[in-house]
Amino acid sequence: MFVGASNILPEDEALGALLDRFLLRVQCEYVDTDLLDKVLLAGWNLENLPAELRPSITPSEIIELQLLSRKVDLSPIRKQYVDLVHTLRNTGIKVSDRRAVKIQNLLAASATMCGRQVVIPSDLWVLKYIWDTEEQIEILAGIINSIIDNDTSPLPHPQAVSMKAPNAEDLMKEVVQLTQKWESGTLTFEEQNMIKDKLRFVQTRCNWVKNNEHKQHLQSTIESLWHTMLHTM
Repeated sequence: MFVGASNILPEDEALGALLDRFLLRVQCEYVDTDLLDKVLLAGWNLENLPAELRPSITPSEIIELQLLSRKVDLSPIRKQYVDLVHTLRNTGIKVSDRRAVKIQNLLAASATMCGRQVVIPSDLWVLKYIWDTEEQIEILAGIINSIIDNDTSPLPHPQAVSMKAPNAEDLMKEVVQLTQKWESGTLTFEEQNMIKDKLRFVQTRCNWVKNNEHKQHLQSTIESLWHTMLHTM
């Protein structure tokens, strides 16, 4: 098991093979500035925890989980998985043969963590995190969630039922908060850029709102905020 971190995604083709060997990607944004005091407190408390109380996992526990995963049956979803890989490739999301083989370990691990010895369609949630560019995040979520939504099997992984299609009301609240912060008139250059980054993310997510009326209202509100930003810079 290997974990890496980077401030930027590698764009050099020479690094493509290296990036391909990291099966999952998790995007970690800055915590909302309004919650910074809680972050500092939580970090300080964690730093001062006795070693025996800190969250940890031992190499022997990892090996045990890996051995349990080897006993999982993937045959019930293998055809569906093959079709999904073809779909992703046709969408422009690269899934190499090597990576397609290795992802089976993730499917088995999802089943193992749920106490199952059989993989079910909702275990395909892991593929939402195989993106190479940020633009692919929402595309993958849309494709994978459409499969998960039709799965009624028992004992789904908790992550399979999270990160569904974005809620229009929640997105609108985010846009209102960003508007209020922008109009406060006391922002630094860095804070302005942070608001722009958050607005771009909300704008991307609103494309996946299912209700067209709600989507159009969101898009109109976001465009209005962009217009305001351009005239106040």
